[in-house]
Amino acid sequence: CGVVMQDGFIFSDTIERNIAVGDDYPDKAKLRHAIEIANIQDFIDGLPLGLNTKIGSEGNGISQGQRQRMLIARAVYKDPHYIFFDEATNALDSNNERVIMDNLHQFFEGRTVLIVAHRLSTVSNADNIIVLDKGHIIEQGTHHELTALRGDYYRLVKNQLELGT
Repeated sequence: CGVVMQDGFIFSDTIERNIAVGDDYPDKAKLRHAIEIANIQDFIDGLPLGLNTKIGSEGNGISQGQRQRMLIARAVYKDPHYIFFDEATNALDSNNERVIMDNLHQFFEGRTVLIVAHRLSTVSNADNIIVLDKGHIIEQGTHHELTALRGDYYRLVKNQLELGT
């Protein structure tokens, strides 16, 4: 099981050991793959020690977006069957979010993935979207089914993405 929370824990250790947690001898190919999917290679390349750069306690010295990308890389490195994302991309700018979600789309195939998000662009490719209001399911379906209904989901999408009428 892989979990990425909006505010996950970063250890006071190297970037490599933060991604490959508990793996004494990280698999370099899996590590490169995880870094690529999480779109964090440029950040790592810009550091003097690269993957061997030590991150401060609880992620001191890196931005919230860099922290989220490292946590996504950690989940991808684990190669889990089940993935839970809880606002896992909320600190990312829209370009990084789009790149990472496109990268994750293929990674998610054959896995059970649960995504909790307020940004609808994060869930638009989901097989099943559940819209909640005060803890109750008010709509359920694919992005296309829900936008065709022109109900609450459609209004949310219209407000966030400015779809027009």
